[in-house]
Amino acid sequence: MRFQDKVVFITGGAKGLGRAMAEAFLAEGASVAVNARNAESVNRFAEEFKEKKVLSFAADITSYEDMEKAAAKVWDAWGRVDVLINNAGIVNPLVPSEKIKKENFDMAIDVNLKGTFYVSQIFGRRMVEQGSGRIINMITQVALSGEKGFLPYAMSKAGLMVMTRNLASEWSRHGVTVVGVAPGFIAGGMNEGLIRKQAFVDFLSKKTPIGRMAKVEEITGLVLFLASPGAQYINGETIVVDGGMTGYTAEPLVDFIMAGKGK
Repeated sequence: MRFQDKVVFITGGAKGLGRAMAEAFLAEGASVAVNARNAESVNRFAEEFKEKKVLSFAADITSYEDMEKAAAKVWDAWGRVDVLINNAGIVNPLVPSEKIKKENFDMAIDVNLKGTFYVSQIFGRRMVEQGSGRIINMITQVALSGEKGFLPYAMSKAGLMVMTRNLASEWSRHGVTVVGVAPGFIAGGMNEGLIRKQAFVDFLSKKTPIGRMAKVEEITGLVLFLASPGAQYINGETIVVDGGMTGYTAEPLVDFIMAGKGK
């Protein structure tokens, strides 16, 4: 087991891609802690994995106090955190930029950028003190080039690319390395509702030259590798895993929706 006796904290880890990553680390022997805003999903996670070494917290990453308390409880229970995965995030309602509502823009920045920094600082400070740690930031391919309809999401996630590089340059001397993962469209996670319609599956598959969406296990497999000792020299980088979508010309998703093609 690659992560026996290791401690992993995953934000947004009670469902979707975060849950899949939690399961993957548990299968490799890790102790896993997760948080989510929804208490029901947190309780369901704790019940399902009660035979494993798990901790779960109903905590919002935009609340500095919530996350400080969660970190303190993990250190009290297990004495350390070896891997932090900043997975929690939201996608704004997809509309052209001139129609973005202020509250939706603010929410994307608050959760995806500010909240992720809060967690990174809270856990990173403790990792610096313990002299080791790995932080993996889940970003998005859209952060590289942008896409119509996704501006708040893309802006907030692009900020994480800079944060990844900046924190790596500051904390590596203390044994704490930082890396980002920028997936394309995944057949799961926050897309679970979208892919119930075959029209969307077909459309999103055509956005990549490889001709399909990413499988959840392809993302979790990369994350496990990046958390492993063999990947520690990968530092400050954002790894794009998008099936070749970057630079590939295709119809924007928001135009597809507005044209009524997803009905």
